[in-house]
Amino acid sequence: MTQSEILEELADILGATPGSLTPETRLDAEGIRWDSMALLAYLAFLRFHFGKTRSGISCAAFTTVADLLAEIQP
Repeated sequence: MTQSEILEELADILGATPGSLTPETRLDAEGIRWDSMALLAYLAFLRFHFGKTRSGISCAAFTTVADLLAEIQP
């Protein structure tokens, strides 16, 4: 999966406009929905596409899309 494909999936999870996310995008920015449902969708995305399991608590300190991307890296 390419980074642009990952960003498109994350945009869908976060309710953002497709193509609008960059690693620097803050999760508390207007138009970004980083809530409990987005967290569950992100955790499912990690497991389904990358075979990684994380807890919701481990994601509590995330502040940017770069934090989400860092969990995907090997």
